[in-house]
Amino acid sequence: MKNIKKDAYPTGDIIEDHRKYIYQLSKSKLTSHPNKHKIGKEEWSVIQWRNVLPTEIVNLWAFETKEEAESFMKKNDFVIYEKQN
Repeated sequence: MKNIKKDAYPTGDIIEDHRKYIYQLSKSKLTSHPNKHKIGKEEWSVIQWRNVLPTEIVNLWAFETKEEAESFMKKNDFVIYEKQN
């Protein structure tokens, strides 16, 4: 899968995103701590979103390190963008 560049038409209109799924690499905090007011440990997650409105989470894979998550994305040919929120 090729990296998809977010371009705009000369008119300034944004090109529509026709991908079926969107993948996001993010840092997650587990809420499984026995004390419900405390946050559990942090981990890296690869989140698969279905590209519909409203967006839906389809899958979530958890990893101990960012490198493991990135390796998983590359192995499965998911697109990785440099700038992610």
